[in-house]
This record gives sequence, C-alpha cells and structure tokens, in this order.
Amino acid sequence: MAEKTTEKKNYKDLLNEKEYSKLLLSNLVNRFGDSLDAIAFTWLIYHITQSASWAVLIFGLNVLPNIIVQPFAGPIIEKMDKKKIIVLTHLARGIIITGFVLIYMYGKANPFIMAGFTLLITTIESFNLPAAGAFVPMVVKKENLSHAMSLNSSLSSAVSLVGTGAAGIIIAKFGVQFTMMIDAATFFIAMIGILSIRNYEDNKPAAEEAKKEQKAKSDFSYKAMLKDGFKYVLGNKLLVNFAVMAVLMNFLLVPLNALQAPVAEDVFGLGSELLSVMGMAASLGAIIGSAITPALIERFKTKNILFSCGVLMGSFMTCVALGQFVSGMMIAGYMIGGICYFVMSGAASVLCGVVSIQFVNVCDRAYLARAGAVMGALSAAAMPLASILVSCVLVKLSPLVLIVGCGVTTVALMIIVMFSKMEFDAKKIEVPNAA
Repeated sequence: MAEKTTEKKNYKDLLNEKEYSKLLLSNLVNRFGDSLDAIAFTWLIYHITQSASWAVLIFGLNVLPNIIVQPFAGPIIEKMDKKKIIVLTHLARGIIITGFVLIYMYGKANPFIMAGFTLLITTIESFNLPAAGAFVPMVVKKENLSHAMSLNSSLSSAVSLVGTGAAGIIIAKFGVQFTMMIDAATFFIAMIGILSIRNYEDNKPAAEEAKKEQKAKSDFSYKAMLKDGFKYVLGNKLLVNFAVMAVLMNFLLVPLNALQAPVAEDVFGLGSELLSVMGMAASLGAIIGSAITPALIERFKTKNILFSCGVLMGSFMTCVALGQFVSGMMIAGYMIGGICYFVMSGAASVLCGVVSIQFVNVCDRAYLARAGAVMGALSAAAMPLASILVSCVLVKLSPLVLIVGCGVTTVALMIIVMFSKMEFDAKKIEVPNAA
C-alpha cells in the first residue's frame, strides 16, 4: 500500500511541475494528430496503390531516414539548442502535411508522391527524436525520469485511443483530407506548447556543469562526436543486447504493421472501421502496458519480462489467422482483431518501456542525444530490409501466411534468447563511463 501511495505522489508531483506539464500537453496534442494520421494514411496508401507490396515498401521508407539520417543528426543536435530543434521540426512537418493534403485534393497523389512525402516527413523526424529524447531530462529531475516517461507513455496511449476511435468517424463524415489537416494543425499547436516552456535549465540538477559540458562539446569536431557516440554504444554490452532484441522484434513485426489494411479487407472481410477498432484496442493495451512497466521492472528480471512479452506478442500474432473463420462477421471480427491487437500492443509497450527506461538510466547524460540517435538507427535497421523481403515474398505468399510465420518465429527466437547467455540487467553488466 505504501508503494502505491508513493507512486501516486510521484505522478502528482510531476503534474505540479509547470514546465513538464507544458511538455506533456504538447506531446499529447501531437500524439492525437498522429493517431488520426495513422488510420487515414494507412487506408489511403492501400486504396491509392491497390497493392499490398506498395503498402509494405512505403512502410519501409517510413523508417529508412531513422537509420541513415538519425545517427548523423545526433552529433549535430548535441551541440544545438534542443528546444529550437523540436520547434522547427514541428513547424516543418505541419507545413509538409498541409502541402500533401493540397496535392491529394487536386487529385495528383500517386504512390511515388506518397513515397516522397513519407521520406521527407521521416527525415525531419530523425532530427526531432534525438532532440526530444535529450530535452526530457532538461525539464524533469533525474529522480522523476522513470515516472515521467511512464506517465507520458500512458497518457499518450490514452489520447491515441481517443484519436484512433475518432478517426473512423471523422473520415466517414468529413473525408481523409480533413482528417490529415487536423494532424497538421496538431503540429502547430504542439510547437506553440514547446515554445511556452521557459527556464527549463532551472530544473537541471547540475545546470552549471551542463553548461561546461556544452562548451566542451563545441570544441569537438562533428566526426569525433559521431565516432565517439558509436564507440560509446557499441562498448556498452547492455545497450548492444537491447539493440539486438529491438532489431529482431522490428524485423518480425513489419508484416503485421505494414499489412493492416490488407488484413482488414482480405482476412476479416471488413472495412476501415476494423482499423479503428484494432487501433483503439492497441492503444488501450499500450496504456495498461505503460502503466505497469515501472512495477514490472522493480519486481522482475529484465530478461524474464522480455521473454514473457515476446512470447505473448508472437502467440497473438498467429491468432490473427482466426479472422478468416469469421470473415464478414462484424462483431466476431471486431472481437478477435481487438483482442489480438490489445495483447500485442500491451506486450510491445512493456518491451519498449523497459528498453527506454533502462537506456536513460544507464546512458551517460553527456552522450544522451548521440547514443539515442545511434540506438534508434540500430533498432530500426532491420525494417527496410524486412519491407523489401516482404514485398518480394508477397508475390508468392498471402499476407496472412506471412504474419502467422512471423508469429511462430517470434516465439521460437524468444525461447532461444531466454536460454542464451545474453544479459539485460545493469547490475550484471559493467556499464562504461563517458570518456
């Protein structure tokens, strides 16, 4: 009982921190727009291209800049004002999405234009993500980081639940273009929220020390900082092990994430409404997963958490196949699709939360942006390759067979990892200090 009371107090104290509340609200507004866009753009891709292969390729392009651009963006961002980077990237993405909507309204959208916009948006995001990750510790005290990240994740999932549920209604009533304009507007609103954050350096435990570090960094060349960032990550066994897990999971989840529209139509025999149902279920699962992550970390070994969540993900991935037995049956389809995505998302949320919290706790603050960029690139590295392979395999196999195969493979790999010598707990691995 005392533990729960302390946890509630920590969350309450966080919300009383004015600057963190502004950051949290900005993130939530942004997340709401993303949840609308996720449904609208996924449906738009499949219906403009009429090809499952194109849907997978564009999904792969969506993560490609995170691999190529993000590691090189990290050292640049390390020496810049993180707040300004976040503001500029929000502004740029809002303008670009508005431009795409205008092209779509004039009937000029095609697969190549969609692919180009996808690359552009994600390239800008590759600058935003390291800056946002490094900005959080500047706003939140170190002792509150775990709860701050968990609260942000839980509330973001709650907002995503609302946005995903509203997406189907908004698209049906006002059209895809109106839905995407709301997404563009959320970037502008979030930008204003970030701009309103003042004196965030006052929340640093060692503000003067951070300023000295920043000055020292300005003397480093870009090449030296880039090399140092890679060296730091690759020299940290804990981060390497987490990166290996992330690569495996991202590779195996590509078919499930990229083929939602074909699954809704071809497997379940239902329309875009099922995408909203699965999205809402996934958001609800993510809320619960994020909320219980800190407690799981305190009570269980990290390896056991990863194994359990990985097996759950793989098992319910194969259960998507049950949709073919209720094709065209709305209630049964919604139940099966919803349950599968609820469990998979909840498990994935715990996996991501464990990795994120461990990363922030272990990583030296002087390397946070660079290491975050490198980790982001390493974890996403498998996705474009998987997208190309899936596109080729779809010529011979159906989307359902691919998803079931990935589910079975996930369970098998998690069993191998569980009985391997890989460690995931910081106490068992010597963590190197920054040079």
